[in-house]
Amino acid sequence: MIRSFKLKIALFSVLLSGAMLLAFGLFFLQMSYKIGIDRTDRELRALVDADMSKSQPSNHWNRFNDSLTGFFGEAADKQFLLRISDKQNQPLFESAQWEEELVGAVLPSAPEAPPAERPSEKQRTGRQRKSDRPPPTVLPLGEARFITINSWRIMTVGNAEITAQLGISLDSLNAEIARFRNALLLAVPVALLLMIGGGWLLAQLALRPVNTIARTAKKVTALHLDERIPATKADHEFRQLIDIINEMLNRLEASFQQAVRFSADAAHELKTPLTILQGELENALQAAADGSADQRTYKESLDEVQRLKSIIRKLLLLAQADAGRLPLNFQPLEFSKMIENLVEDIGILNPDLETVADIQPGVTIEADAGLIGQIIQNLASNAVKFSQGEPPVTLSLKQKDAGVEFMISNRGQTIPAEDRCKIFDRFYRTDKARSRKTDGTGLGLSLAREIALAHRGTLELMESNEDITTFRLILPEAVND
Repeated sequence: MIRSFKLKIALFSVLLSGAMLLAFGLFFLQMSYKIGIDRTDRELRALVDADMSKSQPSNHWNRFNDSLTGFFGEAADKQFLLRISDKQNQPLFESAQWEEELVGAVLPSAPEAPPAERPSEKQRTGRQRKSDRPPPTVLPLGEARFITINSWRIMTVGNAEITAQLGISLDSLNAEIARFRNALLLAVPVALLLMIGGGWLLAQLALRPVNTIARTAKKVTALHLDERIPATKADHEFRQLIDIINEMLNRLEASFQQAVRFSADAAHELKTPLTILQGELENALQAAADGSADQRTYKESLDEVQRLKSIIRKLLLLAQADAGRLPLNFQPLEFSKMIENLVEDIGILNPDLETVADIQPGVTIEADAGLIGQIIQNLASNAVKFSQGEPPVTLSLKQKDAGVEFMISNRGQTIPAEDRCKIFDRFYRTDKARSRKTDGTGLGLSLAREIALAHRGTLELMESNEDITTFRLILPEAVND
């Protein structure tokens, strides 16, 4: 599974925002319903307050029900329920739908109401009453109790004479809440998609300095150690990191240049004394008596000097390759002819070793003949060296769309699996004892790959199993600067 920091930020923002949005939506629905219930309760109380504050004749509540129909229209029968009962709970008036809508329902009883009052004229009007006519009786209302049954909101309230139970339909409130809920269900997915896009964009903007660091790091190679990360538009939190990385690159560039100069200078300074030493050994070898111990000593010393000069020459080429100053003399090269000559060289190295060649004629490339010769000579000598006399050594040269492909295979000693990723490292040898039975310095394949890269090509190990070891060299037909 691909781990993405941007995806984590986007998902975290969506989860957090989605949870907040869902919590807000549920809270909004709950508060909307509560506010609607409170508004309904006030409406119920307001409908009966005036009519229950004084004694009413027995037919008053019929007229009250008719007034609801006149005010709310024919829909009043479906919106309101009314039941008036005396203190013995005997019905004085009951809506036609009461029993149908509230069948089996248990309604709360009305709390004890305050006793009736007969206020003075001065209490009612602020003026002293002059007639002997008694003032009207005031019936204070008790506490109202509310209950929701099915889709009805029922209020029970009483005075000293009667108990009123008035119900109002909650269908309109439920429909309004349903509209809010449906709108929320439609809005939440859209909001979540916008949050995903916004979270992804926010993560992209937040990680822009990281992307800049990654792009710069990709450009840092042995030939481009001068690359630095721009910090002009970086945020404060990233500026310190960028400064640290740039300082590290400064130290890396200085150390690398120092190592390259040391390798190049050491190789250059050793060339002259080794050449003089080789000349002296050659003169001593010629002057020594044939078959003498001195002659054998001079011969072995001369071989070691020549081996040391080969190592120094390779080190110098590698140092030049590291610095990007490998001298290349590009010219048309008959690669087919060069591989045919290589087959003859293999026969000279080991006349008993069978060689199988599949060489496409007329293959020409633009390359440095001397350096390309070093690559194929190194591959051929390795094939002969590690074949251990098991035939055949197979060579193939073909023209491909990607360029020219040269492959060389040998049977015999294979490269261990743990060594295959290291064979192009400098001074690395599969012979851990580094014995002289298997000649080599551990620089040949490393130099060969550097030369291939300098020609914009590749050199790779294709396979090395119990049967065969194969190297493949791919070079472009022409190198464009």
